Amino acid sequence: MAVSYSDVLLNNTSLADAGSGVTAVFVGATAGIGLGALRSLTHHTTAPTIYIVGRSRKSLDSLMASLQMLNSGATFHAVVAKDLTLVADAEKAAAEIIRLASRVDLLIMSPGYIDFSHQVSPEGIDRLIAIRYYSRMRFLVSLAPLLRKSPSPRVVSVLAAGMEGKLFPDDLLLEKNFSAMNAAAAATTMTTLFLEEFSKQEGNDRLVCCHLYPGWVGDTGMRVGNGFSAWLRVVLEWVVAPMMRWVGYTSEEAGERVVFAATNGRFRRLKEGVSGEGTMVQKGVDGRIGGGVYLVQDNSSAKTQNEALRQAREDGMAKRVFDHTMAQFDEINKG
Repeated sequence: MAVSYSDVLLNNTSLADAGSGVTAVFVGATAGIGLGALRSLTHHTTAPTIYIVGRSRKSLDSLMASLQMLNSGATFHAVVAKDLTLVADAEKAAAEIIRLASRVDLLIMSPGYIDFSHQVSPEGIDRLIAIRYYSRMRFLVSLAPLLRKSPSPRVVSVLAAGMEGKLFPDDLLLEKNFSAMNAAAAATTMTTLFLEEFSKQEGNDRLVCCHLYPGWVGDTGMRVGNGFSAWLRVVLEWVVAPMMRWVGYTSEEAGERVVFAATNGRFRRLKEGVSGEGTMVQKGVDGRIGGGVYLVQDNSSAKTQNEALRQAREDGMAKRVFDHTMAQFDEINKG
């Protein structure tokens, strides 16, 4: 069921009444949708503690100063990660958060950029897939002990929920099958499958994971990669972006909808055997009401699955993706 923007705002503006002291981590929130979500949570909550991961300390300091004007009771921490196309940089940033925080209630991730080219990092991973998937899941795995200390932990990864596609089981890194479409499908599909499998791990029985598709957002502020020619950059800036601004969401509304997904009760997790029939609780990706892993759409409704996900499950790909990802993390840690 679609949720009106007025209902989204009603939920978000009530957050201050629900209590204070929420601790949140934002990855990729210096522009666009992530910034919209960061501003929303800052504005609507009482005495939040927010860790902001970004590339430049100077830019983060400027951002935190502007956010402080929205909420004088908020506490901000800048966490520098110079290059999130490197999983090791994500792990270092997570380690800094672990050093400073006692718990994490919300983990909201939206880093990325636009590119069609194939650029492999020194870690052996395509840089765009790394920032969209591997580095985000590195944050999740590293911060899991702090999330488990929260009474109601939630994770939101803003990407392309519901648009899962084909995976290459013997080539998950796309070393032999790279294309822009395959890369997008890989990051999207592996995100959903990893979140499903991760939520089943010991200690994660209260964790809610939302893979979110934000829809068309005109003012994303997203960087354009080096793989674009000059004329394509012109097309993006002067044709595509204005069209998206005309027909799509603003980053402000998209950000509010991210916060809605991160806080609203319809995306809660119900224990096995507890019925959610007759409530507003949505069906998870497993088709069960209150399943705990949700494919949240741009109108804040929840989608259960598509044919690609059904086939992936039949092929046992959730466990395979999880094991592959953890193996990549181990390999990177070995140097």
